[in-house]
Amino acid sequence: MLKATQIKNFRSVENATNLELAPITVIYGPTSAGKSTILYGLCALRNFILNPNQALDGFFNIGFQSLGGFDACVFNHDQTRTISLGASIEAGNGVLEYTVSLGKPSAKLKLKLSNVQLSEEIAHPINLSIEGSISIPYPVNQAFQQELEIKTDKYNINWNGVNTNVISAQPTADTQKIAQLLSVLMNSPTEALKKIDIVPHKRGFFKPSYSPVPISSIPTSEDEVATLIINDPDLPAKISIDTEEIFGRDFRTYVPPGTATVYFQTTDKRARTPVYLVNDGFGVNQVVYILAKIYRAGVETVLIEEPEVHLHPTVIRNLARRLAMIAIEEGKQLVFTTHSEQFLISLLTCVSEKLIQADSMKCYLANRDKRSTSFTEQTVSEKGQLTGGLASFVEAEVADLRKYMSIEQ
Repeated sequence: MLKATQIKNFRSVENATNLELAPITVIYGPTSAGKSTILYGLCALRNFILNPNQALDGFFNIGFQSLGGFDACVFNHDQTRTISLGASIEAGNGVLEYTVSLGKPSAKLKLKLSNVQLSEEIAHPINLSIEGSISIPYPVNQAFQQELEIKTDKYNINWNGVNTNVISAQPTADTQKIAQLLSVLMNSPTEALKKIDIVPHKRGFFKPSYSPVPISSIPTSEDEVATLIINDPDLPAKISIDTEEIFGRDFRTYVPPGTATVYFQTTDKRARTPVYLVNDGFGVNQVVYILAKIYRAGVETVLIEEPEVHLHPTVIRNLARRLAMIAIEEGKQLVFTTHSEQFLISLLTCVSEKLIQADSMKCYLANRDKRSTSFTEQTVSEKGQLTGGLASFVEAEVADLRKYMSIEQ
């Protein structure tokens, strides 16, 4: 699970160092404030991890959306700057940070370990920083080497900018075990980045039936997400439990005998008549898509853009509460952007009701001053209250209410 993300000179974010993440993280603020930039930065970083051997502009094509390449994405279109994208995780009571700084025509990579304890038996804290410069595209053909000493034993670290291999200088059963632990530890930031998925604005199912298709590294098309549901025999039942709680509707798949075609259906418990999902309103439709992505096997961090769209306030409340419980019960990390006061309040109510802990939630208010976006953390109390309140949501409402009631300031 990611501890934090670092973004610099990317789109409207000039500097947002160390934006800490929690199991539930909510980013909110005005339209065009730069909220989604946090999500897209993590996607671009994941693109580098999965395939560094591509043109610079390719890292900013995040599958469902092309951001326009380096020239369009660098802050203020200043091509002399470098776009820095990073992420960190907690491990062994310390922190591991992985950073990629992309420029023209080269890039710099950095892996840093701060006060990391390898195991309970090996209390020696590890402080280590490895850096390297590469050209883009990068065929992962360089080795950045460093020596590490733990107690009296020495270990040779070979890092190619993505993967790490550690070899003991004096091989014994014990030192080889430590070398293996070190390799796993130092590869954990990139492994965590590989477990990212995103739920974009463009989502939903627009056909009554589907057949399996090949799945990309970040499946976002309706056919790919439908294939996730088709290929996992447990997934329809999980989704159905949630849709019943959120909407009072179940979800099921139906395969006509002798065919390979799968129909998606829902049933309103009051009407007792099944309908195709595509005919059941887009609110239900897009929530099924969201749930399929969250439950996707092998995914740990899910980035979700505005989950409240097309939903009634009561349903928004139900959805927020259910997603909060999924995050805790399934060990998922959910990062939301939202414009919905109701969605945020419903999550905060989960804290006040002790359904989730206050430290399981992070809230950030995004503001854009001319060209640059800043993020202000609003701490969540044990009572589910935010420092600074909900000013970003209620200011316009108060202004309208004053006008409506003819109240002068």
